[in-house]
Amino acid sequence: MASFKIVIVCLALLVAVASARRRDMMSDDELDYHYSKRGIPCACDSDGPDIRSASLSGIVWMGSCPSGWKKCKSYYSIVADCCNQ
Repeated sequence: MASFKIVIVCLALLVAVASARRRDMMSDDELDYHYSKRGIPCACDSDGPDIRSASLSGIVWMGSCPSGWKKCKSYYSIVADCCNQ
């Protein structure tokens, strides 16, 4: 009887996994919009030395900059980079 229950549970899981819908892929424009809204603004080297009057044109990315973005801060950090497009 216990093996019958195990078979039923396994079949139910198989049906649930097989019928799961895949999420639609985002277009490049949607990805750019979401990338630009992600993260914390940071000051690039081109924004000037004064952080209070800087326009904060960069965005902090954990790890490294994604494709299409470039590192805009001169110092090196293992944890995060200040990137802009």
